[in-house]
Amino acid sequence: MVDKFVSELQQLDVKLWIEGGNLRYKAPKEKLTPDLLAQMKDRKEEILNFLSQPHPTNTNYYGSLIAKPENITVDKVANLSYKEFASRYLNPLQPVVITDAIQDWKALSTWTPEFFKNNYGSKEVTVDTQRYKLRNFIDLVLASTEEKPCSYLKDTDIPGLFTELLADIEPTLLYSQYNWLLSPMLYIPAADPVKQRNAFLELLIAGQGTKFPILHFDYWHLHAFIMQVYGEKEFTLFSPVQTEYLYPVDMSSNRSLIPDIHQPDLEQFPLFVKATPIKVIVKPGETIFVPSGWWHTTRMLTPSIAVTMNCLTNSNWDKFSQDLTRDLVNSLTSFKNHQGKLTIIESNISSYLDNLGKLLASLDSN
Repeated sequence: MVDKFVSELQQLDVKLWIEGGNLRYKAPKEKLTPDLLAQMKDRKEEILNFLSQPHPTNTNYYGSLIAKPENITVDKVANLSYKEFASRYLNPLQPVVITDAIQDWKALSTWTPEFFKNNYGSKEVTVDTQRYKLRNFIDLVLASTEEKPCSYLKDTDIPGLFTELLADIEPTLLYSQYNWLLSPMLYIPAADPVKQRNAFLELLIAGQGTKFPILHFDYWHLHAFIMQVYGEKEFTLFSPVQTEYLYPVDMSSNRSLIPDIHQPDLEQFPLFVKATPIKVIVKPGETIFVPSGWWHTTRMLTPSIAVTMNCLTNSNWDKFSQDLTRDLVNSLTSFKNHQGKLTIIESNISSYLDNLGKLLASLDSN
């Protein structure tokens, strides 16, 4: 009986839930053996059906078996192997903070606001459509307060603007080693090919009190790694299952209409009161993994310097390919009045990406 199998998982403190029609799980380190994982895969449909059924006669018992998204916290872990990362966080699409992933980076001991001001002050950066000398922007960062926060430096390409600093952020993150964005077989027409080949590696700098301007999840349902180099930052995350409460711009958008989740207008966004945030503070030397489709935003607790990169694997390929197919079809403006042709093109793109995903997955397994 499936209930007995689920009960066995409970004894191992394995939490199960349904998210977006998919089975999700969270388990303590080393509790899920290969045999148990195989059984979960084989009995997936049974488990999904079981979790979907009401169990009114024993609410406390079943409540301990079934984890609700609002009860999920963000683990902080160290000494995590790639295999453990993949099984516990990457494939189940669960966020995690890894405390020692970048412990060998030179940047941890050298990158400060003053470092960028003194060594790269003459470089020009764009912040919220305004151009600044970096030295002048750093002054704003150091003067930033909760009451008068500065703007947020983002979308700043490290390989393009700070090529010589790439050596400061080596070795490459262990947990991004199977990143399909780096494959020469993947071509994304809307993306800068050089930035794609560097996994969209970007620099983030902001001052105390600064907030990331929008609640969002990363474009094309890409995973994100944010490596905190200097200062502390508070992340607020929402599981994808809570999307209906977060007012996306439209059904396919990765951006929320809510301008400030810390001071929401509940008359304009009344459903937001039902959303349950997950908060975690990320400190210097720590790396947070934000999985595909997880809504998030940040608030700086101190002046902050971080590095962000994206990741694409088999775990988020399906969502990525759906997003990319939609974008490619929408870009074909000359076919707008030829729905039949658009349907054929969409089918061909989808089929091509499906086959490419299978090929990339086969290369990973070799």
